Amino acid sequence: HKRDVTKISIMNEKGCPEYATILAFDVPVTKETREHAEEVNVRIFTADIIYHLFDQFTRFMENLNEKRREDAAAIAVFPSIIKILPQHVFNTKDPIIVGVEVVEGILKVGTPLCVPALDGLNVGIVTSIEQNGKEQETARKGASVAIKIVNENNPTITYGRQFDASNSLYSTLSRASIDALKLHFKEKLENEDWRLVVKLKKVFNII
Repeated sequence: HKRDVTKISIMNEKGCPEYATILAFDVPVTKETREHAEEVNVRIFTADIIYHLFDQFTRFMENLNEKRREDAAAIAVFPSIIKILPQHVFNTKDPIIVGVEVVEGILKVGTPLCVPALDGLNVGIVTSIEQNGKEQETARKGASVAIKIVNENNPTITYGRQFDASNSLYSTLSRASIDALKLHFKEKLENEDWRLVVKLKKVFNII
């Protein structure tokens, strides 16, 4: 019924689009109801066999969660501490290209890096990770890789001037980035990675 659609559409306003859904098992849905559902962004799944209905809803939820993960990837920052290998400095600025060792955590393409010991100096964002001539998305604790760092806000930042190999580089975490990790990437982090999150919360004074 049209009034059922109106009632359930409130879930969109509450930020829960997955619940703005009607599963119609073996019941006819009028054209007017379908049109109204489209207007208020309510999905109606219909089927004569209960398993088919379940499959439709499961697929919908999987697609929705995948989209949320993609959206969250822009906010989520994986925890890492890395040290620069001074014998492997290939470019000192714009972009900075250096060899590093991942001391703790997971270094990921897209990670913003800073130096907490230098008042949180923003070094830039990791735009690529390379190991043995091959590009990769992540590098875990113990790996030695070459990384490219770009700083669009401060392109003049230079290795050897504002910072050097004596400074450890940290993933720049925030409350929002930690929340995004917990919600969408929990299974990607091991226990020691979560311990590093706790450690970095203290470094960045995150409550």
